[in-house]
Amino acid sequence: MPGLVPFSSSGELVGRLPTVFTNPGTPSFRKKMDENRRTVRLRLLPSGSQERKLRRIADATARLWNELNYARLVQFRETGRVDFEDTEHEFYHKYKDRLGVNAGQVINLNNQEWDSFFELNKMYKQGKLPRFYGKPSPPGFWKDKVLGKRLLRILVRNDRYYLELINGGEGYIVLKDWGLKIKYAGKIKWSGKQGTLVIKLEDNRWFAYVPIEVGAKPAKSNPKGYVKGIREKIQIEEPKGSNKAFIDIGLNNLFAVVFNHTDVAILIKGSTIKSEYYWWKREISTYQSVRDWLRNHGFESWKKYHAIYLRAIYKQHERLRHYYRTAIRFLAETLWQMGIDEVFIGYPYMVSQDNGNEYNTNIWWYAKIINWLGDVLQEYGIKLNVVNEYGTSRQCSICNVNHENGRVKRGLYVCKLTGIKINADLNAARNIARRVGYEVPIPRKILSFIITTNGVKPITPKEG
Repeated sequence: MPGLVPFSSSGELVGRLPTVFTNPGTPSFRKKMDENRRTVRLRLLPSGSQERKLRRIADATARLWNELNYARLVQFRETGRVDFEDTEHEFYHKYKDRLGVNAGQVINLNNQEWDSFFELNKMYKQGKLPRFYGKPSPPGFWKDKVLGKRLLRILVRNDRYYLELINGGEGYIVLKDWGLKIKYAGKIKWSGKQGTLVIKLEDNRWFAYVPIEVGAKPAKSNPKGYVKGIREKIQIEEPKGSNKAFIDIGLNNLFAVVFNHTDVAILIKGSTIKSEYYWWKREISTYQSVRDWLRNHGFESWKKYHAIYLRAIYKQHERLRHYYRTAIRFLAETLWQMGIDEVFIGYPYMVSQDNGNEYNTNIWWYAKIINWLGDVLQEYGIKLNVVNEYGTSRQCSICNVNHENGRVKRGLYVCKLTGIKINADLNAARNIARRVGYEVPIPRKILSFIITTNGVKPITPKEG
C-alpha cells in the first residue's frame, strides 16, 4: 500500500518505515517499548512549611543541573569533549547531602541531553540533518531567561517515593529522603510500576508527574513502587466490527472522517481552537507590551507583568491541550461505536518546515494529535496507521485528477469533469483512503460537531 507509514495504535512499527520518517525533526511516534507507559499528572497541595521545603529542594536540584551543565559546557568549548565520569563524581558528592541518591537522576538526565547533543552534532557535520534543523545547541540551563531565576523542579528516583491513596481523587505522595508527606488531588487512571517522579512548579502551582508502566509489577526490593489506579491494562474494549476509517486533520475542520462501509462522514470543527488561541494571543501581547514599557522606563513593577505574561502563555497552552484531548476522546469513542477496527490518518509531512505559518506552527499540533489519538484508540483495541498525505488536498477524489483551482472556496472542492461538489477536507480524507488501497463512498450525510469546554456538541442545522 503506497504512502503508508505502518504504525500501530501505540506507534509500533508494523512494516518497513520510509526513510523520510526516520530523519531527526520528524514526529516522534511512540515505539513498542513505550506502548504500555502512561504518565499521571497530580496537583500537589503542600502546607506552608512543605511549600518552603519543596522550594529549597527544587532550588538545589536546579543548582545541580546548572552547575553541572556549565562545567561541561566549559569543557566542550575548550576541548570539544566532555569528561562525564569526573563531572558526575564531583557534583554527585557535592549535592548528595541535600538531594540524596536523587542527585543521580539529575546527572543521568543531563548525561542523556549531552549524548543527544553529540549525536546530533555528529550528524550535522556529516550533513545528515534536514536543512531546516540548523546547528544543534548544547543542553540549556534551568532558568528564566528574563528574570534569571532558576526553574523549580525535582527528580525523585522510583524507589524513593510512594503514593498513599485516600479515595479516587486524592491521597498523599511520600518523599522518603526529605520526610515529606504531601497531599495531592487528581485521579490515578492506571495501575502499574512507577518510574522516576518529576515535580514541577507551573503557574505558581506544584504538579507531580508519575510515569507508570501499566500492568507491570515492581521489583521485590521496592514493594511500594506499585501505583494502584483504576485500570491494570490499557485496552478495555474490543472493536465492535472490522470497518475502516480515514482521517484528514486540519484547522478549520480538526478531523474530517470518511468510512469504507457507509456514506456518512464526520466533521469536527476547529473554530473554537482558533478563537481560543487568538484570544490568549492578544492577552499575551498586551502583557508583554506593558512589561517591556515598564522595564524600559525603569519601573520595578515590570516583574509583576512578566509573571502575568508567563501565566497567560501557560493558560493558552493548557486550554488548547484541553480542547484537543476532548475532541480526541470523543472521536475515539465514536469510531468504536461505529465498529471501526483500523484507522488511517494523514500526516502533513514537512508542511511546517516547507510552508510554515502561524497556523501550522503554533496552533496545529500535528505529532501530538496523532500520538494522543493513538493512545486513546489503544484503549478500544483500534489500530492506528499514519499515511503521508502529500498531495491529497489537491487531487480530486471523484475522478482522480489534479484540477487546477479545484478548491474554489475554503471548504469546497469541485470536480471539473463531473461537476460534483464535495467538502474539501472530506475530499482529502477520501484520497487518503485511496492511497492505502480502499475505495470509500461519496459522503451523502455529514455529521458536524464543535468542540466546547464541556465536551463535543453536535451542530444543529439551521436555514439560511
